Amino acid sequence: MVRKLVVVVVSCVAVVAAGCGDDGTSRTVTVEGKPYVDAMTSSLADHGAGEIELSAVESGCIAPKWVNILDPERLDEAGVEPAQLALDQGIDQKAAKVSLTDGEITKLVDAFGECQVDLTRSFVRSLTEGATLAADDEACLVDALPDDLVRRMVAVEVTKGVDGPDEDPNLMAELFQALSACPGAIDLGS
Repeated sequence: MVRKLVVVVVSCVAVVAAGCGDDGTSRTVTVEGKPYVDAMTSSLADHGAGEIELSAVESGCIAPKWVNILDPERLDEAGVEPAQLALDQGIDQKAAKVSLTDGEITKLVDAFGECQVDLTRSFVRSLTEGATLAADDEACLVDALPDDLVRRMVAVEVTKGVDGPDEDPNLMAELFQALSACPGAIDLGS
């Protein structure tokens, strides 16, 4: 149902977030963090975050933020090596090994906006990937999906994995209700 966008987005979100804005996090990382940042930057630039495609600039902004939030020491203690973050598959499984507070999860999600990624538009594009979608339909869906709902979907993915949103009937009902504001734009299926 919910495309892998949130999965990889959250996977990556859980693995890396912290540094392009004035939020107290920094793009400057420790010597221990640099290999994690290098691996994640490369992965995000090559494969995106889930279904969300990221430019090299966006990847370079998000990766150090995430690594600073996750903390190289905690990643190491969780058995997550830098090379594992360079892979385009399974990042969420590795990230899930790091216990995150609500505040850290919020910062991970905030990193997208701090790095000029339109998370709602990217989320819509991931949901409709492979479909022919008119610009008006995309605009309708972007307007229909509250930013807060998208953020909560991503946060659930970070904390509960890729199937997290599917396992929350209230969250899914809210998503389908929002999407129904644009009849014909997306096949909601059964």
